[in-house]
Amino acid sequence: MSFNVPTLVTVALVSVGAVIAAPVLTKAFIRRGTGVKYEKNFIIQRAPQYASVLTIFALIPAFLMYSDVIKADWAHPLITIGQGEPQGFAAIMSWLGVLVLISGLIFMIGGWISLGEAFTTDAEILEDHKVKSDGLLKFVMHPAYSGIIQSLLGASLASTSIPLVLFTVGVVAPLWLNRAKYEEKILLENLGEGYREYAEKMKWRRLVPKFIPIGV
Repeated sequence: MSFNVPTLVTVALVSVGAVIAAPVLTKAFIRRGTGVKYEKNFIIQRAPQYASVLTIFALIPAFLMYSDVIKADWAHPLITIGQGEPQGFAAIMSWLGVLVLISGLIFMIGGWISLGEAFTTDAEILEDHKVKSDGLLKFVMHPAYSGIIQSLLGASLASTSIPLVLFTVGVVAPLWLNRAKYEEKILLENLGEGYREYAEKMKWRRLVPKFIPIGV
């Protein structure tokens, strides 16, 4: 059993990211549900998370097919464009995905760290919640959500799976964007002008850093 290089690099990056993120995520899970303002709506809270987890599980067989560990000739190019060691367009797509994944991990984990004590895995307002504008929050309003989308998009590109790229862009990203807009609503209601000033300073860039000419 042998894996191609992009798959090995992806596994290594995700493994390092998981080790770094583990303590931060553990604290966030402990804080979950303790907020003074908490939304139970499934579309807001669980749908983005479940869609992301579904993508992660789908990436596993995609990478196995891509590395030709799972022998499935019918899967190429239906599930993955590449097969074995990537060449040509598949190689370009794969390594571009690795770069996007690196960016995504930085934004996701860095975003969680930037939120500090305000980070919880659910959309909620915690007691003594304050406007946060340091760390990666200087560049984009929801760096962690941006990072989750980038990470899943990057891994999908790295696996050369067009269906997973489309699912990430068409389903996962809109769900996280919807949650981001809900969070802004309750943050404005609870933090007032301080948060509005921050959002206007950020040009309301929710997922795409403001130094990039266009984006949401």
